[in-house]
Amino acid sequence: MWYKLFADKDFAKYLEKSIDHQYMRNVSVQKYQRGIIVNEYKHGFGVFDSNYKFVKSSRQVRKNNGQFVPKFNHKHIPYVDADAVFVGNVFPQFGHFLLEHMNRAYALLDKKYKNMKVVLINNKDVNPVPKYMFELLELLGVKHENILILNETTQFRNVYVPDQAFNIPVYSSAAFGRMYDAIAKNVKSPKKIYDKIYVSRTAMQSRRTFGEGKVQKIFQKNGYKIICPETLPLTQQIGLVKNCRVLAGCAGTALHLALFMKRGGTVIQIKRNRQAKCNADIQNLINDTKGLNGIFISGSVEPKPTDHCSSVPQIIGVNQHMRDFFAEYGFKYTERDTRVDAADMAEYETAMAEYNKKYGSVTLNNIKHFIIHYSSCVIPGRERRGNYRRWLKQKLKYEG
Repeated sequence: MWYKLFADKDFAKYLEKSIDHQYMRNVSVQKYQRGIIVNEYKHGFGVFDSNYKFVKSSRQVRKNNGQFVPKFNHKHIPYVDADAVFVGNVFPQFGHFLLEHMNRAYALLDKKYKNMKVVLINNKDVNPVPKYMFELLELLGVKHENILILNETTQFRNVYVPDQAFNIPVYSSAAFGRMYDAIAKNVKSPKKIYDKIYVSRTAMQSRRTFGEGKVQKIFQKNGYKIICPETLPLTQQIGLVKNCRVLAGCAGTALHLALFMKRGGTVIQIKRNRQAKCNADIQNLINDTKGLNGIFISGSVEPKPTDHCSSVPQIIGVNQHMRDFFAEYGFKYTERDTRVDAADMAEYETAMAEYNKKYGSVTLNNIKHFIIHYSSCVIPGRERRGNYRRWLKQKLKYEG
């Protein structure tokens, strides 16, 4: 498959370097008799064998960073006389759940696992557990009563541990893609389907992207159906996306719905921040997993560069990179279509003023981010590192 860039040199260099390190891996499932699934909440989680040895393949890994290996009391552990499949942990953010907390569920494609207990560890004490977690597993053929949200350390007759099949932003696997193919196959197509879809952030309650309304109107004029995913049931989102040939939108969770697309399609991602780093490397890995083409456009027109994950207000517009994309793909629009909406700009400026009043300038925020990021690098273990960062963010009054 191919990808194209309509972007500045720094972003192009960042993405190309990231992609060079990405690869596909093979995955398998290991069995542990009388295995123990451990939930020590903020102190970590995972699977131990009957000799209390940590099962390394159960560690949740992002890039090269793994979660902290928990210590637990070996006495008086509850026992369940049933076989269990360790899937991962509850995480109340849809995009990350798709990529990092469903990345072992491919095992459920094998019928022998579907009648076992399917275990998600509730180490963050999420209540209620989001409905979409149950929906996704049920679309893989798991009965609702077999989905076990584990709140305490428990020993099972046998524990099956699938390898992690997707690691942000390093590797993926064919099994990960097949899992989402299977989910999409089990979703009925809506009566009205669209060849080209634009997934909008305009209905988001927080972290909306200013200027997007103007940009998406140009896409709409050129045959794109505009949808706001968070306003639709999950099955409708999947049903629409699995039938489209082109999926466009700003960088973020909505474009992760590309996991449900058919192979050979194209994903158009609009970058909404000016700093080189963003989640385009993650989207590229999704695209490679599903055999999709990718187009990446630097769309930010923000005065000062922000990070992709920043809570600083962000604004996009029809800059030269966007114009180059429109020209190459024959988009029709007028110069009036490209003008920044005055009301939208006023909202952006108001949001920036409120942000500066509460947290300081963007420059100060970037300095805080630098301190938090690099000081935490010496903290061992992903869980410990995360706890340290949350503590330091509070101390520095950092929002990002």
